[in-house]
Amino acid sequence: MRNRIFGAIGVVWGGLLLLGRLASDRPGDGPAAYTAGQTAALIFAPLLLVVGFFYLITGGGSARTRSS
Repeated sequence: MRNRIFGAIGVVWGGLLLLGRLASDRPGDGPAAYTAGQTAALIFAPLLLVVGFFYLITGGGSARTRSS
């Protein structure tokens, strides 16, 4: 259950990062470090969405339910 909750958080967070980037006026405006941070967020957001959807759908299992 915990993995599904974290998956949902990842989907929401990644979606908000992508929407914020799409809604911004001008990409690449400002100092170089700020632009590098925006680019890193743009790379991180789809990854967060995909992994979040995976854990939201599958649940990822639990270490307690797996047998050795």
